[in-house]
Amino acid sequence: MIENLSENYVVFYINLRQNPFSTYKDFLEELFDTDFEEDMVEKKIKKAIPDAIADLKTVFGIPIPLKLFERIFSSEDPKSAFRYLLKIMRKVKEHNKIPVLIIDELRVIGDLNVDGKLIYKLFNFFIALTKELRVCHVFALSSDSLFIEKVYNEAMLQDRCKYLLVDDFDKETTKKFLEKYTLNKEEQEIVWNSFGGKPIFLSNCININFAGKDINEEIRKILKMRKGQIEEIIYTLKDENEEMFKGCTDVLEKFRNSDNFDYLNVTKYIRFLCEKNIIFVNSAEKNIKAQSKINLIAIKEILKEMTN
Repeated sequence: MIENLSENYVVFYINLRQNPFSTYKDFLEELFDTDFEEDMVEKKIKKAIPDAIADLKTVFGIPIPLKLFERIFSSEDPKSAFRYLLKIMRKVKEHNKIPVLIIDELRVIGDLNVDGKLIYKLFNFFIALTKELRVCHVFALSSDSLFIEKVYNEAMLQDRCKYLLVDDFDKETTKKFLEKYTLNKEEQEIVWNSFGGKPIFLSNCININFAGKDINEEIRKILKMRKGQIEEIIYTLKDENEEMFKGCTDVLEKFRNSDNFDYLNVTKYIRFLCEKNIIFVNSAEKNIKAQSKINLIAIKEILKEMTN
């Protein structure tokens, strides 16, 4: 998305996945970039930081003068950090550019407290930036759909934001992608029927093909391994918590004759299976499907064996 935007946009991309977080100050160190000022000197840019930013397309971390960062860092009040961020966004707009803030893997800071949950203060600030002040666009990303649902409900985001599901490739895109890497039509069909359009598995199949291995045999091995992993999770429950075992198998039972199903509320059994990456909860559609096509095949095989 960043690469496809025109030069009228300035993108601030923050990836929280890279480092562990235990404190608010850890978050600040990841959010801000104090090296930008030094880079400006090296490149002989004769502009203040906000003006220099407007000449860029993508910024990784929010540039900030070191002395100002030290003042913000010494404070336990997020408002000081938010005020500076707002100043940066407004300055970009003054240069007739459109700022876009992207924060990846917000789940990492989900449990951080700064006089209450930081995540809710952050989303209220996002609402101010977008709905109220209209100074920038904000994309908040997480691979944990249940976390997204929790924040959506508890931070009262109804009618203030929009869900965007970044889903797997469809069949046509999957086959075009595999064809590009020399898989023939038969191999494309085999891969689609086994993995659907999940990119990580498609990449694995391309590597299998490059290595000259038999794709059917390698898929059989992957299925056996994934089935074993799910069985280990489920049958460990049977030994340790019979009630959880029954609740989780009741959820999985719904995949016996369907590839997906709707739910009324997120139970502890659904949450457990989602946290174990066995199922995926689409909270926008209130629908549940397997985390991947290979998971679905494995679940159906496990259910079949349970009744034999």
